[in-house]
Amino acid sequence: MFAWMFPWGRYWGRGGATGRLVGAVPASFGKGSSVADVLPRGDRLPSLTGLRFLLAGVVLAGHVLTLGRFFEDQGVYEAADASSMASAAAVSSFFLLSGFVLAWNASPADTALRFWRRRLVKIFPNHVVTWTLMLGLLMVTGTAALLPVPDPGLGEAVRNLLLVHAWVPDMADFSSVNPVTWSISCEAFFYLLFPLLIRPVRALPARLLWPVIALVAGLVVAMPMVAMAVTDEAAPGSWSPLSTERWWLIYFFPPVRLLEFILGVVLARAVQLDRWPPLRPHWPLLALAGVFAARPQLPEEYVWGAATCLPVAALIPVIATRDVQGHRSRLGRRGLVVLGEASFALYMVHFPVLYAIRVQLDQRTFDTVTATALSLVVSALCVAVSLLLWRGVEMPMMRRFARARVRSAPTAHPAPGGQTAPMPQEDPAP
Repeated sequence: MFAWMFPWGRYWGRGGATGRLVGAVPASFGKGSSVADVLPRGDRLPSLTGLRFLLAGVVLAGHVLTLGRFFEDQGVYEAADASSMASAAAVSSFFLLSGFVLAWNASPADTALRFWRRRLVKIFPNHVVTWTLMLGLLMVTGTAALLPVPDPGLGEAVRNLLLVHAWVPDMADFSSVNPVTWSISCEAFFYLLFPLLIRPVRALPARLLWPVIALVAGLVVAMPMVAMAVTDEAAPGSWSPLSTERWWLIYFFPPVRLLEFILGVVLARAVQLDRWPPLRPHWPLLALAGVFAARPQLPEEYVWGAATCLPVAALIPVIATRDVQGHRSRLGRRGLVVLGEASFALYMVHFPVLYAIRVQLDQRTFDTVTATALSLVVSALCVAVSLLLWRGVEMPMMRRFARARVRSAPTAHPAPGGQTAPMPQEDPAP
């Protein structure tokens, strides 16, 4: 059941090791004030950065297990089928995080062209490197029998390179070359629209934030029912419980996934305007656990994100609010934050690494102990290679090309009251 096709989403939100930990909310934060009024621009949400690595870890573990096919005991894969909902929840979390983090860091002084430049420099260098690597592997080895990656034609390869392949309801397209990039195709669409979305969201009166949140959340939950109404059932004896068209519409189609991104944007605004209720993390986590417990009763259409979206949507603002208030978090520890910063690289490079290893092993499988040890070694190798990609490609490209160079550094300017105002900080791209 789709185990091999978990092209896991990700989002690599901003914040992290290079930024300073958000301190306690200043004393000036009182009744009638908003978070946006009192937090200096550039403050990070380190726990969300650490969360990105945990989500990427779900992606990595799922792919190593279901695509690596290292276990000779087939019962392992039958049990792993139950992980499809966790994988879809990770994808949904990344899209929510994407909207939340971009909205949190958005500056009214930013322009669409500067924003698009940062996004382009952020995603394309890693994408081009891994696209080239994966295409080279496919050309040299042919499609590996245990890794069902379609042998791409010229059209599929070009559409994947240009990140428009998720718009095509054909598995040969949305799973082409480096299959995980379908979600980056969705993100590219989100980035294109973000400058148009953030202005009306920023202009929303605080009293309308919760009605908008409820509307968007309702649309997310309703989309599987829409898909059921407009697409056919899977053919009898099909390899999956969903037809390709229905699965694509629910899970891969960028305008449908845009709803989760928009929900993240509005949630960030609610936190900034102090409209998010005081809530401890265990409540959304309990709700999420309840959804997973109800998995056997859920229609298959709801397994792919809609059922888990609302608990995850509640968890992200809770984590962000605790960062703003200065609460210590294991997610915000430096090591996890650094790994979170490299999570995009991990997302992009783990499939080519896994593919190369699987090809070298050919059809070999192993006993449970050996396969478990091999899975851990492969996972560690993927993380190591991702850190190299992050430090060797992503960071240098961001430093060199993410922003236009200026001839002279800006100077601090006097603030009201005669004090020196802090220097404005540009948003580092997530």
